[in-house]
Amino acid sequence: MHPRRVIFAAALAILSVAGALHADDDAPSAEPKLTVAWWNLRNYLLEPVRDEEGRTLTPAKTPESIASIVETVAGIKPDILALAEVGTRRDLIDLQRRLKQAGVDLPHAEWVDGADQHRHLALLSRFPVEAGHDTTSAVNSGGLPRRVQRGFLDCKVAVHPDFTLRVLGAHLKSPRVVPEFDQDEQRRGESLLLRQRVVSILSQDPGTPLLLVGDLNDAKNSPAVAGLTGRRGTPTALTILPLTDRGGDAWTYHWAENDTYTRVDYMMASNALRRLFDHGDSRIPRERDWMKASDHRPLVAVFKLSATSRKP
Repeated sequence: MHPRRVIFAAALAILSVAGALHADDDAPSAEPKLTVAWWNLRNYLLEPVRDEEGRTLTPAKTPESIASIVETVAGIKPDILALAEVGTRRDLIDLQRRLKQAGVDLPHAEWVDGADQHRHLALLSRFPVEAGHDTTSAVNSGGLPRRVQRGFLDCKVAVHPDFTLRVLGAHLKSPRVVPEFDQDEQRRGESLLLRQRVVSILSQDPGTPLLLVGDLNDAKNSPAVAGLTGRRGTPTALTILPLTDRGGDAWTYHWAENDTYTRVDYMMASNALRRLFDHGDSRIPRERDWMKASDHRPLVAVFKLSATSRKP
């Protein structure tokens, strides 16, 4: 047997025994694939958030909404699930337990303890995770330093001995107007900080398979979003993955008050990871009752892995 085939067969055997990666049941020799999902859950809370006088500020998630989230994730079957707007650590553990009961076992969990105490970034994974989250960075906005409210998720996910995926996650400042500072300036500042992190990682090792996911709360051509991609063709560039639903729509968020549908959630890949992107299996799920779960739709990116994948 050709040496390359021996190496590839050995890698597949290891992955099969570990149960680490999904493969087509009808094609056992198919290349192993990695499925990563991003989703803003819209306040996954078991208990409501109340003010000092007992008034409800943010309601708890309804049983119907939770069931819809679990059903959708079970349909995706992610190996890695990055999340926004998780209420508490207890809420994350609850979701992790429910997903396991539905057949999606993601035993490794990460939590970003940002300044916003009610909406957190988190990550669930089938694989071991090494984390170095950023929870202290601040933006000079309105003449004062203001912390990035949700922080930045930063994980190294050890998919298998020859492949480690670097995952960055963000939930940038919303367009909601506040009296204390300019929301556009704050969001742009947060984006610049995140871009600096990307440049730092890829400057040290341009071959890093890096995936940036997030609710960036802005349009594709806005400074906050476009600025994250960098200059095309450079070692530190990111590419926005072309995700759509089965109807060809790319919107991810529904603003009920204005009845508008916009794209604010993104997945961006480094040059090394982009080459592994499986456009055919990647998607935005188009569930009929998707609004029961959240006002955002999840994003799903699938990557083809081979025995020649390298560890950063």
